[in-house]
Amino acid sequence: MRVRLLLLFFLFLSVPMWVGAQEESASPLDKDPLLDPGTEESLQLGGYRFERNFALLFGIQYGLSPLLLTSPGIVLGAYYDPIVVGLELVDSDILSALDDLRKDGIGDVRIINTAVYAKVFIAEGFYLAGTSEQRRLELYNRGYIKYGQRVVVNGKYEPAQAYYDMIIETSVYTVGVGFQKISENMFTSFDFLRWTIPSEQSYSVKSKYNNIKFNDDPDKFRANLEEEQNGRRDRWHSSMRLPAAMVFTVGFAF
Repeated sequence: MRVRLLLLFFLFLSVPMWVGAQEESASPLDKDPLLDPGTEESLQLGGYRFERNFALLFGIQYGLSPLLLTSPGIVLGAYYDPIVVGLELVDSDILSALDDLRKDGIGDVRIINTAVYAKVFIAEGFYLAGTSEQRRLELYNRGYIKYGQRVVVNGKYEPAQAYYDMIIETSVYTVGVGFQKISENMFTSFDFLRWTIPSEQSYSVKSKYNNIKFNDDPDKFRANLEEEQNGRRDRWHSSMRLPAAMVFTVGFAF
């Protein structure tokens, strides 16, 4: 999935790069003494929305989102009026914030999101945006412990328990509205709201330790464990489908 997204991103990127190169090779307007300076400048700029009509973008993204709250995103893109296309990357192992808060709140987890996005300007700086995203959570060392139920393991008493890692994946599409400004060397954008449209979801569990075989009723314990895992999966799937708001991106324009 990630390979396909990367290939699609570079395909999108190559189109405005080629068009921009073609336009830059065109000869500027010849000086015309009968032409008003302001009109001449407007014609030379081609009526561009910003100071330039083509730019490569690199920025950092942060906002009110289950994925971005503790893991800022990296944004790559290409602007050619009136569109912006690019790639958004979130990986808490590469770039993270509020690590202590994340570990205290949700434990040991890796947050990953890969998204291809496109924006179309509909007014001076306002745009409609859409993304196709692959969201992934890797939850480590999750535990299910029954303290009231003790078992004997190697001659010692311990609670009936199981520990496992869980991977949760969700594919979604988002649509939103926002505002963007591109200057000579910098750019900023602000997504007011991103609505989420769920597509596919999956999960897997890797067992690390359990003492189920020492339990008096292993089938019942296994059923309770599965119920707990399904509940955890459903809660995270719901969180990963929440809309994002006030997503702010700032970076460089080349």
